[in-house]
Amino acid sequence: MAIPKLTKTKYKGIGYYKDGIKGKVYIGTFRINGKLYRKIIGYENDEFKTNDKIAFIKKESFKEEILKGKIQPNKKEYLFKDLWKEYIEHLKNSKYCSEKTIENKVSIFNVHLESEFGSYKLSNITNFQVQKFANNCLKTKAPKSVLNYISDLSAFFNYAIKYNFIDNNPAKNIDLPKFDNERTYPLTIEESKRLFNTILNYEEELYRGIFTFLLQGRRKEEVLNIKWDMIDLEKKEYTIKYEENKARKNMTYEMTSELYEILINIPNKKGYVFKSPRTGEKLKNIRHAWNRIKKAANIEKNMTIHELRHLLGYTLLNEANQTEEVTAAVLGQTTKKATKRYAKVRQNVAALGLKKAFEYLKE
Repeated sequence: MAIPKLTKTKYKGIGYYKDGIKGKVYIGTFRINGKLYRKIIGYENDEFKTNDKIAFIKKESFKEEILKGKIQPNKKEYLFKDLWKEYIEHLKNSKYCSEKTIENKVSIFNVHLESEFGSYKLSNITNFQVQKFANNCLKTKAPKSVLNYISDLSAFFNYAIKYNFIDNNPAKNIDLPKFDNERTYPLTIEESKRLFNTILNYEEELYRGIFTFLLQGRRKEEVLNIKWDMIDLEKKEYTIKYEENKARKNMTYEMTSELYEILINIPNKKGYVFKSPRTGEKLKNIRHAWNRIKKAANIEKNMTIHELRHLLGYTLLNEANQTEEVTAAVLGQTTKKATKRYAKVRQNVAALGLKKAFEYLKE
């Protein structure tokens, strides 16, 4: 891109042109061994609030680093969209990032990030620009969603910093409104029991199986992604693989007798445990079945599928007299202190806690 005509400053080698978003764009000009260098040094609206003097200091520092061989000024500058592709490929090769997480990142890029940042060079993206993006998103999106966009941006820029494509993360220190991400569990004890028993006796076998599995404390995607090679009917255990859970390691659980009876009676024990009746492949949408179950249980309150985990957690802590540690084990929540040495103990404790919760809810 050709640099517009510059306005000189009193500092040697520093000029600027004006940009509608970035304010003054400072250009540093200098020679080393007869070779001319010109570089964008900073912006009036960047995180440093660059002015004439700061621009001069940054230019001199940059020049010094070239002389010392610490940086290569002609290193390739990536566009945001090009490095993003490499970033996604990097995540695909990482065992710590699930397929679902990558799908979400790709979707956020396609819908929100590409149009805003895609054609910019990484070094040209400023903190002010990211803040403006966040402000615009907040006009139509929930704060939690915007926080997710900024978190994804920040992780991407950290990747770029790690490989020396940029020096600073422009997605840091973005001002976002505070929000309460906690929801109060919506059901009474009587409603919880009614919903629980409706699920265990639901007439549609496929969805009785899925929602009984959810009552074990599992997340929706964990249940829909489970395959028969993750089920051990002889030991009455199942394993949620590291790619599918938030603990990022294989998690093995004992199954309740209710779940065992459902699984042992499924005739086709190949591929996904719960298959779409229409395609025979992975079942993707259970929202309509959930609405039918709530109607059958006479639950009129707004309650999401995910809140079945809250139903179980609430019952364990408040009605079945289980500790926070037991509740965490049932729900598959881990800490850095968890080790393989205690994995079997944790599994047995979780099974006992889950049994007590089921006994209470069946009353």
